[in-house]
Amino acid sequence: MPSPLHTYEILLDFTNDTHDCVTLQLLRDYGRSTSAIVLLHPTESISLVLDSGSVYRYALKTQTKVANVTARSWRDIRCEISHLFTSAANIPAQLASMPPVNGVVVDHLWRDYRFCLWNGP
Repeated sequence: MPSPLHTYEILLDFTNDTHDCVTLQLLRDYGRSTSAIVLLHPTESISLVLDSGSVYRYALKTQTKVANVTARSWRDIRCEISHLFTSAANIPAQLASMPPVNGVVVDHLWRDYRFCLWNGP
């Protein structure tokens, strides 16, 4: 593992491998601000530039399911979004023991019915 004094940029690549649209937002802004939301259609991806070793928290939402995730890594990360929602499917008590998906950890999996994204006709 590199020295914590030396930081460099890494890429966090989220790929929407689901059949639904997914939103990605900084966790601190979730439900408050709509100015910094990324909408990913099926098969689309986004690459985020992060500082190595730094902690980043995001909320990813598909329909009514929300995954609060933490990302921290010293190398580039590729993350399929479906793995974040199925890694702890229906087993919330085991979230803490779930292994990270290449440096991305699901902190909390929950449902938000305030607004819902769906694929229109």
